[in-house]
Amino acid sequence: MNSAEYNIWALVPCAGRGRRFGQTQPKQYQQLNGVPLVFHCLQRLSEIDAIRGISVGLAEEDSQWVTLKGEIPGSPHTYVGGETRSRTVRLGLDELVNCGEAQSWVLVHDAARPCVAGADIERLIREVNFHPAGGLLATPAVDTLKSGGTDSRVSGTVSRSGLWRAQTPQLFPVRTLIEAIDHCHDRGEACTDEAQAIEALGLRPKLVICGDYNFKVTHQSDMVIASAILKEQEAASCTE
Repeated sequence: MNSAEYNIWALVPCAGRGRRFGQTQPKQYQQLNGVPLVFHCLQRLSEIDAIRGISVGLAEEDSQWVTLKGEIPGSPHTYVGGETRSRTVRLGLDELVNCGEAQSWVLVHDAARPCVAGADIERLIREVNFHPAGGLLATPAVDTLKSGGTDSRVSGTVSRSGLWRAQTPQLFPVRTLIEAIDHCHDRGEACTDEAQAIEALGLRPKLVICGDYNFKVTHQSDMVIASAILKEQEAASCTE
């Protein structure tokens, strides 16, 4: 199969408060190399030819988006999200169905992963190749992993063999992802990413390797790292 057979829509849940970031302004609106952090994510998505359009899920009380200056990359559609990431994604899927895109695919990307490379997004689409189980970008675990108790003491060492750190984007059929998220919600089960919901249906999404640079900005110190990576990526693109 090829991308001409299906529409792919990008969905960016942007309703998080970013409490761990330690600022009153949500991290997705913090300035990163001169523009809001989320702009970098939207720019990368807007450069992928296979993506037909972008939707951004905002918090109901969001007052930041309308104040953003300049042209927003990808001219995204916005909608009101939910209390959790999974509910924001689920509402975005409803928007796609209401627009006649129930047979399409959706590529979900974190608003706080500004350093994803376009080549990685394209490889994800190519390697998933519209297999019904979908897939996600991920990085093999390389650090030694420890389990610990509530007393913050080591209770054991966990084998990292076969372990991966999930990233985004994650790519799935719209209808399958709706079924998967509803399945988790109906059972009161948390799904911290889309792949976890898909796994609950008994499906096995494809792991598509990606570099550590595609990390999620969580703390203020991460902004320094993201800034340096973006500058390096920009410099590399100028020499190609």
